[in-house]
Amino acid sequence: MTKEDKQLLVSQAAKLYQLGLKVERTRSNLKKLVERGVPYDDTKMLQAYERFTQVDNEWKQLELEHLRLRERLGIHRHV
Repeated sequence: MTKEDKQLLVSQAAKLYQLGLKVERTRSNLKKLVERGVPYDDTKMLQAYERFTQVDNEWKQLELEHLRLRERLGIHRHV
């Protein structure tokens, strides 16, 4: 594994962590709107859902790239 590979792995992992925090924050915002009884077709709800979906998809895409890189480098998950 090259120095660049290691740097990319660490960079991706750090970004995954940050995106994970954003996903949970946007999920929490949605939950709060639901608990307050905001209708699903309300502008606030639609915007919150759109933001959650955007961040969640970004996280999933980066996770896939990260897993593919790990596979290419022969790094296996230890459970």
